[in-house]
Amino acid sequence: MDRYLIVSTDGHAGLPMEGYRDYLDSKFHSAFDEALPIQKKMTRRAEEKLLIAEFNDKWRAGIEDDLKGAWDGSVRNRVIDGDGVAAEVLFPDGITEQNAPPFGAGLSLKPWGIDPQLQWAGARAHNRWIAEFCKEDPVRRIGLAIVLMLYDVDEALAEVKWAHTNGLKGILIPALMGDRDAYNHPKYYPIWEFCQEHKMVVHTHSGPSPDYNYQLPGAIGIFLTEFAWWAGRPMWHLIFGGVFEKFPNLKFALTEVSEFWVPHLLEMMDVRASVKHTTGKLGDFRSNLTMPPSEYFRRNCWIGASALFDEGSTAVRHEIGIDRVMWGTDYPHPEGSWPKTHEKLVTYMKGLPEQEIEAMLSANALNCYDLDVDALNAIAQRIGPLKSDFVEAAA
Repeated sequence: MDRYLIVSTDGHAGLPMEGYRDYLDSKFHSAFDEALPIQKKMTRRAEEKLLIAEFNDKWRAGIEDDLKGAWDGSVRNRVIDGDGVAAEVLFPDGITEQNAPPFGAGLSLKPWGIDPQLQWAGARAHNRWIAEFCKEDPVRRIGLAIVLMLYDVDEALAEVKWAHTNGLKGILIPALMGDRDAYNHPKYYPIWEFCQEHKMVVHTHSGPSPDYNYQLPGAIGIFLTEFAWWAGRPMWHLIFGGVFEKFPNLKFALTEVSEFWVPHLLEMMDVRASVKHTTGKLGDFRSNLTMPPSEYFRRNCWIGASALFDEGSTAVRHEIGIDRVMWGTDYPHPEGSWPKTHEKLVTYMKGLPEQEIEAMLSANALNCYDLDVDALNAIAQRIGPLKSDFVEAAA
């Protein structure tokens, strides 16, 4: 094929806030009606803190209708066709399109300061909608269920089973654990076991973080320094906790966290897990592992490289593992590559070996999500970027 197949492993979709009411159990309607104006107000405040109006308005100019692809399937297919994308992994949406799930069930997923029953209601409302959305085009839409597994394991497992039955390919778990039992706790084994058996990919995504006082100097810089750490924290719980040792085929994807720091993290974990005089006083914390931490990463984990993908990402692709890096557009967010995906891809991938480009754009995602390669190649043959665009001209 003379075109590249692209599977974006970071897309976002969600209903305008009012639309989630139809997907809630009726007993939550009054709470939803009361909370909706508060959610809108808080979202506007968050937008003011995290988006410069001038930047956002300039970026949105002329593409307003295309942004409706966040919830309109026909618009979305037209948009990703133009982007050269055959399929997408779909996370919840949030601030930019005012379409986060209700009751704090969006990307931030804080397990504190919130009613777990209401948060579950919001998560289920989104899960039911995203399952419906993906059924419209199951080849191109790879849906994820929001699973609040920190509260009650049986309830969470039931939702994972529902998600699998309804065609969703993975789960999004809270990155922030607060004072709840962390992911190295054995009580979560039934969920990991089911996900392993049914090839459900477990995800965390950038965004969750403690509350910052954005009125203080440097708050955004602090957030930008820490956000990848919070998103990545469940991963090292799973590694050092022996979860990947016990469930060797469990798949975990860490998405939109930039990539340049990952090799240093892997090196640090390997050093900490090695036998050193300096760690002797800490006792045995590694006999539950049969491999260095980096080897669990390179067997069980993938990086969804999206909004922050740049020359730093390509520079460390081999140190991370060329079979571990998966491209994403982050549509419809302004920090992503859309609507200039082709331009960005060529900027950062031109001249790389064809096999490596194929790995990052699709082959790794095909492996991670167990996708229909023939059906996707048929789409890519129609819309994918030409391979010749990525070849350096002879000197």
